[in-house]
Amino acid sequence: MKKLSFWQTTAIGLGNIVGAGIFVMAGSAINAAGPAALIAFMMTAALAMTVGLNSAELASKMPEVEGGVYSFAKATLGDTVGFLVGWFRLISYAISGAAVALGFSGYFVSLGFSAALHFPLAVLLILALSYLEVRGIRMAARAEVVLIIVNMLGLAAFVTTVLMMGKLTTSNFEPFFPQDAMGIFTAANIAFFAYSGFNTIATLTPDVQDGDKTVPHAILFSLIISTILYELVVFSLLLALNWASYGSLSNPLSIALSSIGAPIPISLVVAFSALTATLSVTLSLIIAGSRTTKQMGEDGTLPKIFGKGSWIPTMVVSGIMITSLGLGNVMSIALVANFGVIFSYLLSGLEVIMARKRRLIGRFLSPAYPLVQIFSIALSAIMLTMLGIQSLMVGTATLVIGLVVHLIQNESRRV
Repeated sequence: MKKLSFWQTTAIGLGNIVGAGIFVMAGSAINAAGPAALIAFMMTAALAMTVGLNSAELASKMPEVEGGVYSFAKATLGDTVGFLVGWFRLISYAISGAAVALGFSGYFVSLGFSAALHFPLAVLLILALSYLEVRGIRMAARAEVVLIIVNMLGLAAFVTTVLMMGKLTTSNFEPFFPQDAMGIFTAANIAFFAYSGFNTIATLTPDVQDGDKTVPHAILFSLIISTILYELVVFSLLLALNWASYGSLSNPLSIALSSIGAPIPISLVVAFSALTATLSVTLSLIIAGSRTTKQMGEDGTLPKIFGKGSWIPTMVVSGIMITSLGLGNVMSIALVANFGVIFSYLLSGLEVIMARKRRLIGRFLSPAYPLVQIFSIALSAIMLTMLGIQSLMVGTATLVIGLVVHLIQNESRRV
């Protein structure tokens, strides 16, 4: 089977990064931090970049594994920590996928279709994309390339229109810090939902041409592009409308375009891009979740049946996604999903340190070692504590359940 190119690999990463988060969550981030959301997005970008450098080095040193951050943790920090990382990521991929699928159906219903289709459409989307993933990673990659082009064009159309038609009103940016520091951290955590997809690329290393070299470059390139685009979108939102007007609206880009009297064709293009964005993110999450599940099954940290073929791990992930649709609240789901993501990112710096101590060889080394790793650990820890009580409670419960599952699986392997 022909492997993925650099551009196809980058497209899958961008398909997960430049997606539902920026179309849906940008308004909530502005509501939490005011104009300082610009700083919050940069703060999140800094964390994502340091974790991206960690993942790039680890992917270079372990190019044959499919599980991404799970496999890296298992190889450097041991089976138990590796399982917990994989467990958290599997749950996070699935819960996030449910939220994004609901976003897709919500946008679809907003175009004039019956609200009764909201949940059935989300279920159909998950099943259809699961089938696409099972048909092969290259078919999924081709779909991602098309989807990400549509997403980028939609965001470019939004930014260009607002910059041309909007008027700089200083009151839109005042006060720049309407909330305390907690508001900035809350916004950063909201933004993190939009950034977190870059590590999907690390799960694809065995399927990528010259993976130990290509994957690190694809991770960094996708992060640079998404950061520039996100800052432009947030600035444009603030240029179009006063920061206090967004609240927790799920369609901030449409609201901004309406406020400046943008042409209807532009509004339709952006709305269509929002639909494709949620679709592409759901596909990327299914890809990453199924590969993590498969690798855990092959390693024996989950029952061996989960590591056989493509159908079973994909159906496991899609089944959890469909079940998670009942959680409903997209905003709460995003913060809950972030617990597992940030937990795994916190460990990535330790994994690089352990890999270097063991002298594992790779073609990419993170610069400024160990300062980058220390920064990623410290900022991840701060972000984790700022998620809120609900996320911390659900995360702790997930941790306990994971340990029980791990204990049962270990006992079954001894029998």
